[in-house]
Amino acid sequence: METKEDVIRLCQRLVEIESTNPGIGEGYVAGYIRQLLKGKLPKEGRFLSHEVEEGRPIVMAELPGKSILPPLVILCHMDTVPIASGWTKEPLGGRIEGGRLYGRGSCDMKGGMACALSAFLSACERVKTEGLPIRTIRFIGTMDEEADMKGIESAVELSWVDGSCLVMDTEPSHGEIQTAHRSRCWYRYRMHGRAAHASEPEKGADAISAMAYALCFAREEVAALRPDAFCGGSRICFGEIRGGIHPYQVPADCECSVDMRLSPPYDFEKGREILEHSAKRAAERIPGISSEIIPCGYRPAVPHHPDSELLSLLQSSIREYTGEDAVVSPFPGYTDSAVVSGLCGNQNTLSYGPGSLEQAHRPDEYVELSELFRCEAVFRILLGKCF
Repeated sequence: METKEDVIRLCQRLVEIESTNPGIGEGYVAGYIRQLLKGKLPKEGRFLSHEVEEGRPIVMAELPGKSILPPLVILCHMDTVPIASGWTKEPLGGRIEGGRLYGRGSCDMKGGMACALSAFLSACERVKTEGLPIRTIRFIGTMDEEADMKGIESAVELSWVDGSCLVMDTEPSHGEIQTAHRSRCWYRYRMHGRAAHASEPEKGADAISAMAYALCFAREEVAALRPDAFCGGSRICFGEIRGGIHPYQVPADCECSVDMRLSPPYDFEKGREILEHSAKRAAERIPGISSEIIPCGYRPAVPHHPDSELLSLLQSSIREYTGEDAVVSPFPGYTDSAVVSGLCGNQNTLSYGPGSLEQAHRPDEYVELSELFRCEAVFRILLGKCF
């Protein structure tokens, strides 16, 4: 791939292939990647596919290196969030207007995938004239990143990626290099009270009111946590809530989902401690209430490693193309590369890709064409440093 039109068309083709999660899944995108790379890999290269769930594979393409240097691994998740409502553009159209390419996944992260595949294909062509790279290069397409991240967990289990690798995902990073993550802590929070007739609420224990107090207290306590010098302050979100069974009855039960993003050094147990303390404070306001905290998932915080080899390589690649130093910042969400860091103790993980999370997951999602061109050029330079 030698022209800007090539990376645009590659991004369009990926957008045209639905891979929603939940929804149709990643199988068709994986099939397209297989066909794209078929015949392009040198005889020493390899392409692997592993079905994590029925019709939902992960894929890996590799150019083996001639030395024992740590492999460079580029991660791209193949799934997107569902299309949903509110679109004025064709969600699977890949239409270009005003220097933007529109479509579900164009930003998160088929734009980044297009740049990565284009650069990987360029490296395959380079092998024909220069021989194999010094450092092994791998492209990994994962599944289920937009849910439980089963794909990257399987890639680790298969040893496609481990603690020794230099690991970059191509999440939209707003032109920045993003290297650190708050922990991701998920809980189900339950309040149990006592039902009574709505005309005599004092004879019951209102679980919904208790939950309201507890959530306010929890928000206050999270806000009061000491911020990390790099990641900043911690966050809390209550995504779902339900309670009560009848308008004329004091509600005996209420349940809420809790998503905490805790900056280092705070962890899952600190989050549980906050919820327990908030429930006790709520019980002082609503006597007769009891609480439950059910763990639902945890991903550890990933600290910033300023001496990372990958960070240095990527910084120099960006500087070579743009003439400027990239801003280094924390990633606001949680990524496949962060899972590798948490599972393997890997200190060489980061995110760099076209677009911004502000465009991701929204109706009329788009990626700027200029972002595609920049990242594809930087990726080529980065992979070129492996030769």
